[in-house]
Amino acid sequence: MLRRFLLFMLVVLGLGSAARATKVYADLSASTAVGNATWDATEKTFAWTASTYAYMVLPGLAGDLTEYTQLVLDVKEMTAPFRVDFQFGGGDVWETAVAYYNLTTGLKTIDLSEKFTEEQLAQVTAVRLNTNSESGSLSLNAIYLVKPFKLEFDETGKAYIYPSDLAEGATGFTIDEQTGLITKSEVGNAGITFELGDVDFSGVVNISLNVDVTSEGYMDLIWRTIICNQTEDVGAWYSSKYNITYTSENQAKSEHVREIRIEANSESTGSMKLNYICITKDVLAASDIKKVLAEDFKNWTAPEGGTPTGNLTYPAYNIGTIQSAGGTIYGDGNVYYLNYADLTGCSYLKLVGTPGLALRVLMNRITDGGANVEVNPVIGNDGTVIVDLSTYDYVHLNAIKLGWGSASGVIDEIGVHVDGIDYVLSGSGELNASAQAALVDTKAMVMDATGLTNTEAMELSSANPNCLFLVSDASKLSNEKNVLVKGEDGTYACANLALESGYSFRTPYSFTVEAASVKKTVGPNFGTFVSPFEVAVPDGCKAYNLTGVDENNVVTGEETATVAANKPVLLAGDGECTFEAEDVTVEATPASLVNGILNGVYEAGTTAPEGSYVLQTQDDVTAFYKVAEGGKQRVTPFTAYLALPTAAAVNAKSLSVSFDNAGTTRVDDAAAEGPATVEAVYDLQGRKLDAPTKGVNLLRLSDGSVKKVIVK
Repeated sequence: MLRRFLLFMLVVLGLGSAARATKVYADLSASTAVGNATWDATEKTFAWTASTYAYMVLPGLAGDLTEYTQLVLDVKEMTAPFRVDFQFGGGDVWETAVAYYNLTTGLKTIDLSEKFTEEQLAQVTAVRLNTNSESGSLSLNAIYLVKPFKLEFDETGKAYIYPSDLAEGATGFTIDEQTGLITKSEVGNAGITFELGDVDFSGVVNISLNVDVTSEGYMDLIWRTIICNQTEDVGAWYSSKYNITYTSENQAKSEHVREIRIEANSESTGSMKLNYICITKDVLAASDIKKVLAEDFKNWTAPEGGTPTGNLTYPAYNIGTIQSAGGTIYGDGNVYYLNYADLTGCSYLKLVGTPGLALRVLMNRITDGGANVEVNPVIGNDGTVIVDLSTYDYVHLNAIKLGWGSASGVIDEIGVHVDGIDYVLSGSGELNASAQAALVDTKAMVMDATGLTNTEAMELSSANPNCLFLVSDASKLSNEKNVLVKGEDGTYACANLALESGYSFRTPYSFTVEAASVKKTVGPNFGTFVSPFEVAVPDGCKAYNLTGVDENNVVTGEETATVAANKPVLLAGDGECTFEAEDVTVEATPASLVNGILNGVYEAGTTAPEGSYVLQTQDDVTAFYKVAEGGKQRVTPFTAYLALPTAAAVNAKSLSVSFDNAGTTRVDDAAAEGPATVEAVYDLQGRKLDAPTKGVNLLRLSDGSVKKVIVK
């Protein structure tokens, strides 16, 4: 029942599979000899009496052979050399595939992909046996073409081969394709060979035989598995657990794997039930805000002396499914131990399962001298329970246990949430669909890449150029920027932080930076800016800390030569500016980015609140324009909006930024005689007005400066 349930789940989940190998046999019964040759269809013997004009065409082997990798001759006996010829596209031109001189019997295999091009194999018009001696004979059992297995890997990097796929390649075994029962009745050689053609196994990390060890008549046949590439055997593994771990040395030999052979101990007899063979690639997977719990969820064991009522499968990163033979776990004290999964830095543990299922979670708090801490949550109506980890300084998950008197149920999912992390990246090799989706997510700002297992540095490119990648080993990524390396002391360091304004940014951790920069386009005339690190104002630009608004609705402030970290400023200038610094510290992104009356923004989609002011240029006038009642105004990352204190008696539709005739800012207004007053009002044609009118107005102030204001 359990085996059928597992196989059903594989189909439902759409896991990878293998297309069955296909053999196409020559129709030897329809063959005829030509010239100085004869063909005995009963004995299947081709004989010749001259070295020229003596051949036999093999019906059934012509056509498009690009999907076939081998031509196999099952030779019963040969008394003289012969050869095999191919004809392409018709005509009288034949090309020899191979000539055999060694008078041996058995299988003679021609690797078509090595002998001919795809263009040739696409237009095979005939295949023939030809003489290569004055006289001789060749007796055959069969001649056939082989189309190899086509492995289909799923998103988690797994491909499956089932007993029905193995029958054609079995010798010395009988295989029941329906039940998966493999039987070796007699002492002697026995094995299974299946052709793969040319498959890249350089990313494979594991090959396992899923065997039903509880089946009646089960016997450990002591398998030996051999992987063959195009020129030599990759390696041989002996295992009673039917599990092959691929090393980097094996991977280096496996770019062109041709076949897999499984052999049994020649002295053994017996039977066993094979559910499937699983070949697993190391793929780069992404998990949304979950953290990998190392190998812990893969290795569940019962308490000492106890018997587990369930088992745990591990179909994907970070996800564990616990289920017994009937799809349930029966309660009262069954403990499923983990090897102390370290949950330090995680904000909560998430368990999803049957509604109403009571669980007890045991955690080891190191700060309490190793004593267990027991949490007794109950899964709610929606089947989800959250265990808050924020109150513990250092937490190891020890066990998950069914509560006393709990009804039977299933735990479907186990995961942990890390604050500030958008995605967790695990594995290596090719990107699966979830990893691709993570990297093209423009909202992603932090990816935890500590779970990468690659041995050679790889480059990961995010659609958000400000996305941070967290690693514990700098050799895992070759990215030139925005890689945070976690040291042994738990702190992070970055060699090159290169940010672009207009794109989202966030960091959940503080880190040091050797070289930091932010690109910012300023203008026309003014712009707002906030930086996650302290940086000097570059040439061609001025910066101001804004402090308030005067009685003329003009923002006031003080010029600064340095932009403090996370403190927004007003910039004066036009064009692109690059803010650069060396050996600085970036603190974890604070919840609030306030400096005087400016509120900074790092994340896209942030909306300025009603009643605040946003810097805009309207009708050639740059000013802070008020967000209307009921209106929404998005604020670009690395800019700021202006928010006045509640007590400020300002209700203007716009707040001006004044500048003199040279175009430089005059927001500082440090005149000793007090604030400037309006002396005259003009329109854009220079005509003097009695009072400001609707549209653009030029105001001449008592300090000699001129400012533009707009009246709506």
